[in-house]
Amino acid sequence: MFEERPSQQISIVRLEVRRSRSTSANVAEHVGIHPRLLAGIGAEPRQQVRVSREGTTALFTLVPGNGAGGIDTVQVTDGGCRRIGAESGHAVVLDLRCIDPTMSEAEAEVEGEFIERLEDDGRHHRLAVLAPHGGAIESHTDRQAEQVYASLGSRDSTLWTCKGWRPVGNAYRAWHISSGDLSVRSFPLLRSLAARRFRWAVSFHGYRGDDVLIGGRAPARLKSEVLDAVATALDGTGIRVRVADPGERYSGESASNLVNRLTVGAAGGIQIEQPRSARTLYGQAIAAAVGEVCESWIAADSGR
Repeated sequence: MFEERPSQQISIVRLEVRRSRSTSANVAEHVGIHPRLLAGIGAEPRQQVRVSREGTTALFTLVPGNGAGGIDTVQVTDGGCRRIGAESGHAVVLDLRCIDPTMSEAEAEVEGEFIERLEDDGRHHRLAVLAPHGGAIESHTDRQAEQVYASLGSRDSTLWTCKGWRPVGNAYRAWHISSGDLSVRSFPLLRSLAARRFRWAVSFHGYRGDDVLIGGRAPARLKSEVLDAVATALDGTGIRVRVADPGERYSGESASNLVNRLTVGAAGGIQIEQPRSARTLYGQAIAAAVGEVCESWIAADSGR
């Protein structure tokens, strides 16, 4: 995939299976690693890494711990093993370079790869529009984010997306990393935004639920405005739109969630979770509704 692979960014280690009592949905995305091994490969805690076994690759988050095997082993759950078709004792390759910046979107789709994209003027602090799981990971979400950005323009909005595919299907299994775990060290274009704080951020997602959920740490008034606009766009479709309950699995309320993390005081994020039917049949209508709400915020902020 990559034209050059510096040896310090790649390590071959042995896989161990660990039993986890965690009920977290993203535990299968985590790799337990000894702190000495973490330092030896030049990584930081919670950074992402590609783990590969005989041509099958998946993205994981490095979670250090003194009980996480020896200095030549890493630990994953049974679910993590299934992501790469591996078993305990197998040798796997760790590669810290998660993104190939030279690959086009068309090439990535054919090769079953994972890419990052950014549209940003480098100056404004108003709105960030995000789709961290685009391509075939959570289908149509990147197109929705692109639609909102196109409607608002680069003076008032920034677009950041990641897109992933897999030749044999199940791009979600290969490339999904929960938004609260995304590390700026693993995504060079995202890192360029790390020092900025936006007034608002909106992130498009897909999930297996039935309702469109409006979450995040933005004020209730802003979430209500998004809810009303999306509900109007979906009127007559039978798809319910609601604000996520506090503590609900997809509420997006964690300060570490990227959509919150990029905003001032981690308090301006709006997360939109959508079932497949909403994204597939009404994705453009939802994006148009969200774009209109965001445009009203920007107009009020700039006194237009």
